[in-house]
Amino acid sequence: MTDQNLQRTASSDFPVARNMEATAPWKWLEKGWADYRRQPLLASGYGILFVLIGYTIILGLRSVGLFAAIPVAIGAFALTGPLMAAGLYALARSLERGEKPKLKDIIFVKAHSPVQVAYIGVIIMVGLFIWTICAAGLLAIFAGTNYVRAEEFLNFATGTLPGLTLLTIGTFVGGLIAYGIFSISAFSIPMLLDREMDFATAIGASLTTVTRQPTPMLLWAWIIAGSIVVGAATMLIGFVILFPLIGLATWHGYRDAFGE
Repeated sequence: MTDQNLQRTASSDFPVARNMEATAPWKWLEKGWADYRRQPLLASGYGILFVLIGYTIILGLRSVGLFAAIPVAIGAFALTGPLMAAGLYALARSLERGEKPKLKDIIFVKAHSPVQVAYIGVIIMVGLFIWTICAAGLLAIFAGTNYVRAEEFLNFATGTLPGLTLLTIGTFVGGLIAYGIFSISAFSIPMLLDREMDFATAIGASLTTVTRQPTPMLLWAWIIAGSIVVGAATMLIGFVILFPLIGLATWHGYRDAFGE
């Protein structure tokens, strides 16, 4: 039985992704960039909103002297990306259908399974909570409350053994949690926008795709991780382009894997 016939047979019970090329994510980015160029104002506006939310979080933490928590907050904020990108999936879907995207349709996203999307949102929030608790525990163990100013914490984190240990363990733990969220949300949220199904099935389809096709999906995970690093290194400004680009490309990844 061919892969295409296998997908037809299983589609009534469980969505099965077609086999994707190892370099498929680069094609998703090309299509996402084409969408960005077709609707630069809507796409960049979405990115600006994402950046403004990030700045609000950072400024809030600085105002109460919690500079050491800013890297943790940025990491936690990035974990919500798949959920916050729902409007970008809607934008890409409209362009794919040949429709003229409207701002209200991107802000108030129409999903086939809105309640199920909310369930995945709860799961992502639980993951964010776990990451926050782990990060707070590591900060308490290695840094305590002695480094509240920017220069003090940076010197501690990069110039002392406890600080480097904190960065190493924190990066490892955060990476595991981030990859878990990536695995369940890689295609599940676009799928629930596009199809009528329950969240468990959508998550299962996403997880199965990540585990059965590790080459393209690991490449996609690294591309997303790289975009987060670039965005953080540019004081979030890079997210004005990178966040909508990744969001639009994610839709095309979903269509490549599960589209008709």
